[in-house]
Amino acid sequence: MSLEFATRPRRATRTVTAEPPAIVFGGDVSGLAVIRSMGRGGVPVFSAGTATTHLTRSRWYRPVPGEPLEETTDRRRLAEYLRGLPFAEAVLIPASDDWALALASLPDDITSSYPATVAPRPVVRTLVDKERFAAAAERHDVPAPRTIRVTGVESLDDVDDADLPRFFLKPVNSQRFARRFGVKALRLDGRHDAAELVRRAVREDCEVVLQEFIPGEATAHVFLDGYVDRDGAMRALLARRRLRMYPADFGNSTLSVTIPMEEVSPALESLRRLFDGIGFTGFFDAEFKQDARDGRFKIFEVNARPWWQLELAEAAGLGVCSMAYRDALGLPLPDPPDPEVGQTWVHPLPDLKAWWKDRLKGGIPIRTWLGGANAVFAPDDPMPGLEQAGRALLSRVRSRRG
Repeated sequence: MSLEFATRPRRATRTVTAEPPAIVFGGDVSGLAVIRSMGRGGVPVFSAGTATTHLTRSRWYRPVPGEPLEETTDRRRLAEYLRGLPFAEAVLIPASDDWALALASLPDDITSSYPATVAPRPVVRTLVDKERFAAAAERHDVPAPRTIRVTGVESLDDVDDADLPRFFLKPVNSQRFARRFGVKALRLDGRHDAAELVRRAVREDCEVVLQEFIPGEATAHVFLDGYVDRDGAMRALLARRRLRMYPADFGNSTLSVTIPMEEVSPALESLRRLFDGIGFTGFFDAEFKQDARDGRFKIFEVNARPWWQLELAEAAGLGVCSMAYRDALGLPLPDPPDPEVGQTWVHPLPDLKAWWKDRLKGGIPIRTWLGGANAVFAPDDPMPGLEQAGRALLSRVRSRRG
């Protein structure tokens, strides 16, 4: 398989006399994948911010010296924190939307010593804010679900009673919404229920949009992952298909597989138009769903940062983390290999829940896990997986006793 990449001229490179460390902001699965990739590549890596328990069990986990910084979008607070670090130079990598926004906003006196692997702040805001994202997709002729801004209960009048069940409430800021509601989105059960949910969102200070629900199985979701360098050239590209997700309606992928790029070429054309239009650079993870009603790939979102399934890109031969690190330092980038098709990735505990829920329907067996990339388990870094499995077993025992 051959991939086409943009051929814009690269900026002049510079010489780095010592290898600066990478500082990863954020924990959870994405942060774990980044520090593993950097550690395996021999790059000194540190974790900043509050880390999850399984992240701290990694053999490559090292906290940044000093007190941890809570996740923030306040660029002044972050700049002051960085000025106090004992590094002459370091590459900054976000592992969440809020960290991406903060790192994209740093002043020049910080970025000269602490370059970040993110797009400019206006671009990141366009992708993080679901209302701005929907407008950008429309502006650049990218197929997307119908999206309606919600300013109050009166916004529901834009949708007929018969059509309302085909919509759901989606947050403008996913992280804040998840902290308040514990889910990624909310289904609507009639106009009265929708009005109550809108009022609650307003009370919780969570901006939301109404978005059309695209019908279809989990396997209708496809993703384009990779990296765009600072000159706008798409330097790495991977296509994958969702095989299972949890929860069923608005969950995350729990099992994925890499697929040939030819299967999703219309989605790639749309993504190129969007990126060229908004001036995107950095890590990307773009989600599409193929609408069975018209066959079109409709874009849902783009994560402008490392993503959960980053281990899959590395297993398929795309060293996106080392690429981002070198690009941030102005070093030349090698041409990436064609990614391996048929590689799998699993997040075992949520995937076990998804498999158990649908086990009577058949579907993909658990043995698919064997030999593929894993969100938490790794032969060369076993403790995060063992820690998570131990906590799950202990929770199960306590639940049964209760």
